[in-house]
Amino acid sequence: MTRNHMHGLIRAHSISRRASLVQLGITAFIVLCFSCAIILFTAYRLNVQLEEQTDRICALAETSLASAVWQIDQSSARDFIDAVFRDETVVFAQVTTGREIMASKSRAQYAGMPFKAFTREHVFITKDIPIRKNGDWIGSFRLVVSTEANNTEVWIYSCAILGFALLLIMAISQTTIRFTQKIFFAPLARLEESAALIADGDLDAPIDTSAPNELGSLARAIDDMRESVRHLIQDLQGANTKLQKYQDILESRVRERTEELNAKNTSLNNALEEVRKSKKAADIANLAKSSFLASMSHEIRTPMNAILGMADVLWETELTEDQKEYVDVFRTAGEALLEILNDVLDLSKIEAGYMELEGTWFSLNEILDKTCALVDAQVYQKQLTLSCEVSNGIPDKLHGDPARLRQILVNLLGNAVKFTEKGSVSLTVEKMPNPGDEVLLQFSVADTGMGIPGQKLTTIFDAFTQADNSTTRKFGGTGLGLAISRKLAQLMGGRIWAESTPGKGSTFHFTARFKGDSEAAPVPTAFPTANKELPQLPTANILMFEDSNYNAFVIQTYLKDTSCSITVVENGRDGVEAFKNGTWDLVLMDIQMPIMNGYEATRTIREWEQKNGVAQVPIIAMTAYTLNEEAKQCLSAGANHHLPKPVKKSALFDAIRRFAGTTPSSEE
Repeated sequence: MTRNHMHGLIRAHSISRRASLVQLGITAFIVLCFSCAIILFTAYRLNVQLEEQTDRICALAETSLASAVWQIDQSSARDFIDAVFRDETVVFAQVTTGREIMASKSRAQYAGMPFKAFTREHVFITKDIPIRKNGDWIGSFRLVVSTEANNTEVWIYSCAILGFALLLIMAISQTTIRFTQKIFFAPLARLEESAALIADGDLDAPIDTSAPNELGSLARAIDDMRESVRHLIQDLQGANTKLQKYQDILESRVRERTEELNAKNTSLNNALEEVRKSKKAADIANLAKSSFLASMSHEIRTPMNAILGMADVLWETELTEDQKEYVDVFRTAGEALLEILNDVLDLSKIEAGYMELEGTWFSLNEILDKTCALVDAQVYQKQLTLSCEVSNGIPDKLHGDPARLRQILVNLLGNAVKFTEKGSVSLTVEKMPNPGDEVLLQFSVADTGMGIPGQKLTTIFDAFTQADNSTTRKFGGTGLGLAISRKLAQLMGGRIWAESTPGKGSTFHFTARFKGDSEAAPVPTAFPTANKELPQLPTANILMFEDSNYNAFVIQTYLKDTSCSITVVENGRDGVEAFKNGTWDLVLMDIQMPIMNGYEATRTIREWEQKNGVAQVPIIAMTAYTLNEEAKQCLSAGANHHLPKPVKKSALFDAIRRFAGTTPSSEE
């Protein structure tokens, strides 16, 4: 007998055993439920009969003892109690009149137990019946009946019923099990044995198909399946022969395709190698472009510092109207050139992935105020109306990059004023719904200018693109401002878009995310601009490191009529020696110098101060490089502040007021 055959038999016996257990369980459950019902009903009837018997005795006491209690006839009361004790279930009886006991009797085993003791036991039925005469209470009859006889009778009856039920369960179970074994499980076992032989490959195994019931139908179905398996095996043998032929053909084709794939893979690898080389060349070219732009920035900003600085100084002297016009021309031209240079550098940093946002707490009120002040002069000159409105609930204290936020606002407001000849320019700030903890703000700049055609709205944010090429000649500009603004808005977790109607004006929107301080005061809804009186410069002895005579002359001219004195050295090494030999309140440090650059000079000064226990002198780094990395490198070297060239007079004076005569603290 095969292993599968044995397994089938075991499984069949297991089914038979389970069926027998199920039959036994069902039979036992039904018989036991019926038996329990009989026992419970019998116990209930016995308890009811005992209660009825007790009630009859109490009713008889109410009628029979009234005269005896009224006449205080103790003998009649004792006779009545003796009559009651003929009932074996009565264990205690008592007749009372007020506080006196006329007659009392109890069984020997309960002698001395008071009536209240019986009421606390669940095996007794207690009755306290009032005795009345003409409706008035004259005494009581107390009766205690024991249920132990009833309980014993119920227990004996239950044992008898359960014994009979057990015999009945065994008889029914044996009968049903033998019947199901003969009728169902024996034929099923034979059928299972035949199926197991067929499953082992013996397609000639005998199958009994004579049964008239469902087992016979199952046997006939297995027999039909056996014939189908015979035909299937024949078909499979033929198909296997064909499959072997197809396999040989397929292997041949696979070899051919593999050879083709290897050839194409080699070609693809060569192409990828060319792409890697091209990418490496592009990265080198991009790095060279960034280095070139940084170098050009330094080379252009150095003379620009002198040009714009001298223009500012010359503007503050007494000039004729023609001279003022000439000075204003090259001041404006220099600032325009500087703006173009800044735009090109910003775009280069963004494309190279060097643009990183700063994170600091700032006042939104102050940013909006200063931004509107930057365009006040142009607005006044063109006789336009400028307004700024902020919706309620926006905290004034935000965490983000205030410089880049101001750059976007200046770009949008500058464009709005530039392309608006009459009417108004408005800036609105709204708080947008945001599920997170960050504050999502939407800034909108609207104007009543010339407007933008609809087909141009999707391209104006591309680099070197304007709504109309003719505007370049009329208004100027590189077309980089909106492209930079779009990149900055994306870096701040927002986006930028425009709406416009030609001839009626445009509205530029952008969103940005910030961390907000909920305890900060809200931003006011209006921002009046007014000139503020700045304090005078403190008296300070300043040491300046600068190798350019032009730039040194500009700074000296700025400080000419102030209380500050300045000493200029042309290289880092001489400057360090001058620092060690003098007493200084402030150091202006140029970074690009011969012999020893500004980084080395700053570190040398800080090491000397620490070694000699000298308090640190504030150092302000000045460089024509405008990358954030340059500013961070200056601060890492030990500088307290960074000023980009060209240095504005107002920026220089603000730095002197902040650092001269104070304990230095590096900027974050």
